[in-house]
Amino acid sequence: MQSTTISPTPGVLKAAATAALALSVGAGTAQADVRALDDIVVSATRTERSAERSPIATEVITERDLQALGAATLRDALRQTPGVLTTPGRGDISIRGAGANGTLLLVDGRRLAGEVGQGFELDRISVARIERIEIVKGPMGVLYGSDALGGIINIITKSPQDGLEGQLEGSVGGSEAARYRLQGDLRGRQGDTGFSGWFSALKQEAWRETRTARPQVPLQGQPVPPSAHPSPQLQQLPDSQPVGVSLREPTELINLGGRLEQQLAPAFRLGADLDYTHERRSGDFIAMMHPSNVSGPRGSLPVRNAPVNNDWENDRWNLGIDARWQPREALQIDWRSYRTYYEKDETITTPLWREMGYASQADSASVSGTGKVTIDSHELIATLGEGAHRTLVGSEYREEERDTPFFNPENIPETATNRYLAGFMQHEWALSERVDLLGGVRHDRASNASNATSVNLGGQYRASEALNLRLNFAQGFRSPDSPELFLNRETPAGRLVGANVADAALGKQAASLDPETSDNIELGLSGRGDGWDYDLALFQTRISDRIERVNRGDFTTFDNTSRARINGLEAAVGYRLAQPLRAGLSWTLLDSENRETGERLTLAPRHAGELSLNWTPDHAWQIDASVRRVGSQVVSAGAERADGYTLSDLRITYLPPTLGNTELFGGVDNLFNASIDDQLGSEPGRRAFVGVRQFF
Repeated sequence: MQSTTISPTPGVLKAAATAALALSVGAGTAQADVRALDDIVVSATRTERSAERSPIATEVITERDLQALGAATLRDALRQTPGVLTTPGRGDISIRGAGANGTLLLVDGRRLAGEVGQGFELDRISVARIERIEIVKGPMGVLYGSDALGGIINIITKSPQDGLEGQLEGSVGGSEAARYRLQGDLRGRQGDTGFSGWFSALKQEAWRETRTARPQVPLQGQPVPPSAHPSPQLQQLPDSQPVGVSLREPTELINLGGRLEQQLAPAFRLGADLDYTHERRSGDFIAMMHPSNVSGPRGSLPVRNAPVNNDWENDRWNLGIDARWQPREALQIDWRSYRTYYEKDETITTPLWREMGYASQADSASVSGTGKVTIDSHELIATLGEGAHRTLVGSEYREEERDTPFFNPENIPETATNRYLAGFMQHEWALSERVDLLGGVRHDRASNASNATSVNLGGQYRASEALNLRLNFAQGFRSPDSPELFLNRETPAGRLVGANVADAALGKQAASLDPETSDNIELGLSGRGDGWDYDLALFQTRISDRIERVNRGDFTTFDNTSRARINGLEAAVGYRLAQPLRAGLSWTLLDSENRETGERLTLAPRHAGELSLNWTPDHAWQIDASVRRVGSQVVSAGAERADGYTLSDLRITYLPPTLGNTELFGGVDNLFNASIDDQLGSEPGRRAFVGVRQFF
């Protein structure tokens, strides 16, 4: 079984694991305090090591944490993690203010093919497959390459176990955006063969809010109501129309997969993974622009603020093969190859197709077609040494292919390919029982961007159990993505063209983009005692060559335009008020700035915090309550600040003594029915849910 770690911070209800030790089959006897578990390790350094002996700030969410939360998706799992911001609705994610593009999402260390942002993935990844989640805070360019400017989120999936164990779980909840879920997993081992398998089926109902669409059409360069336009066809459009806007889309989501391992020899293990995701969504929105079938001086006339129907059908396959050879104690060689393939079929039409001059609603599609993303990756890593010294040497080759109509102004699918080659090395040195040092370097070559070199250097000094000091310097980078390089389409704001695109009619020449780079330094203190623990981190991140949109008059493109600075403080403390009652408090303060404009960075609220209480009067009951506050923040550059919000949650789990290994659970999200700023997304208000979980 892969090891799990209880982080010294209380932000994700770590105390829930106390009850789990008694509830899980084969878990053994419950401990007096979950913080007493010292032998559990993490792999933030790509080698197993104790979290207490690492200079890298790591937050771990265990499987039992997910059960205590009643989490269904990754967004549910991360909503209470200190230093990690996930906006409600389908908003994106940010670690320590580094922004949506600064967080790398991995599954067992592997990338996922999908959209450029993480907004969909947070709702797409089911917790049924998750054994634990590791959130590594700070740049991780040395070990993981591009996109880890602010940190990584690595989902560790359920691995084969000795014997046979599993669980089946179902839940239902909510009136607005009601959600129904069924999931389960089974894993075991017989002789030299191990297996694990899991499935999840989720259905979410729609949540809509009536808003008013006020269509406008261009006339002599100015937008006017349809009734003021000379076109008889466009005059048929209403000047206003109510629209039931989807704040949460009705969704059907199926996930299933598994892993097979074979110990071919005492020193050689072979493994394979396969999983599949199918997703269907549909929604009604008010689009910034939808093309009509009425000709104008520059082609079809666009209709702004038009009601549209958006339908998605998405499929993803992930296939991986890996091997581990350990000929002796001081040498381990790991090889892994994987392919992740994503296919997105999206259609955007308008219910006002007649008024816009189309013969049918299908003919009114502004986007109709299939986008495809394929990632092939090959890794080879050797770990050498034992005792005080351990060295990791590795190489990686990755090819990403993205096929989409957005690379062609005529909506004709085109393919863009990026290739990456990297070599890296890391050394761990246990200088003494109290002092650990860590250092590494990596060089990346990219086919469509400049090369990048990253380094990290850190150390930790353990004065006592109550006082650990860590100091770490780390670098990260983000190579430009395919849209930033190759996008070529009309938008409501005009033509949007990638940096590598050349267009003589626009007077645009092909240009290159440098990778964004980040330098981070962190000083941390942590410790624990009888019934208490704490963690304190001071950090500064400087980001250079930020890639942003730049208006060039006749078109908008992408360029390296700015620098940013983030100063931050993270503090967390846990305290056992009484034997069955534990309290936790975490708080994050961010001071972020775009050094060119002086504005705050997006997705970087000045403060965010959580107060949690965990009450476990006996092995049958567990009650968790939390209140989290997120301050005002900037959602997009140039926009007004979105107001802060406060959300409160309640969770209850109960193991009836008469039902053996059956656990009942339930809870209430947004207990006091708080609302949030529309810029941040959507919050359907108070939502109660109940469920049952069977261990076997």
